[in-house]
Amino acid sequence: MKKAIIKNICCEGCARDVKYILENIYGITNVYVSVDEGYATFEGYVSEKVITQALKEEGYQLEKIVKL
Repeated sequence: MKKAIIKNICCEGCARDVKYILENIYGITNVYVSVDEGYATFEGYVSEKVITQALKEEGYQLEKIVKL
């Protein structure tokens, strides 16, 4: 399980967007997004660069990914 700290998640709509973005990256599963904490958890082995680019295209900024 990994935790991605993401900027600009401000409401439930943003959380749904981020969840959709991450779920549509090949290799990512079990996505959960927390609006209050500004993070997403997921399982999978995907390049941080791929995640950064996918989020950036929709106006979100990946700060870091930590392994849980």
